[in-house]
Amino acid sequence: MNKLKKYYLLYRYVAVFKTLYYSLLLRVRKNSLLIYSKSNIIIDKSANLSVAQGSFMINNSWYNNKKRKNYAELILSLNSSLIIENDFSLYQGASIYLGPNAKMLIKGKGFANTNTQINCFNYIEIGEGTYISDDVRIQDSDNHYILENGIKKIHTSPIVIGNHVWIGKNAIILKGVTIGDGAVIAAGSIVVKDVPPQCLVAGNPAKIIKENIQWE
Repeated sequence: MNKLKKYYLLYRYVAVFKTLYYSLLLRVRKNSLLIYSKSNIIIDKSANLSVAQGSFMINNSWYNNKKRKNYAELILSLNSSLIIENDFSLYQGASIYLGPNAKMLIKGKGFANTNTQINCFNYIEIGEGTYISDDVRIQDSDNHYILENGIKKIHTSPIVIGNHVWIGKNAIILKGVTIGDGAVIAAGSIVVKDVPPQCLVAGNPAKIIKENIQWE
């Protein structure tokens, strides 16, 4: 009975036609892609979406699948590639955008919470068991050049987020950053430099507040 209830809650609000259409289009495994109502999906025919294990859930809900107020988005542009290695949820209003030729690897067993935006123009990696809170922004490009003495500065650089990282509400992760395993990014932080493993960082720009931490 409990198993039936679990499946009922999981599939009750799935947008069946949209889920079947994109599952067939992308040739993903059965039940590995679950698209819930109020999901905006735009996938170029040259793009790739791969789900190795578990399910990729778009516009999932924390609240027993009650009515969704926000639209989630998944946009995969020309020749882009999104690889999901295990269960991952985009909760209500969260979005993932991949620009042309961009690649994103999500190792899974985590989520991006309400209204979080992940914009990838080059390469973004998100480790296993990483939790991304509400209203977070992760972006590997400035989307424009800054010139210093007539020389263009690099405006796009990969982001690598390790395993079991906790990213707090309203944090911003910018280009060229590596975040080590077990790190915690405090709410409202703006991360512009690498974060060592098992460190708590906070502030604008984010600085190390505590070392050798653990979280659960």
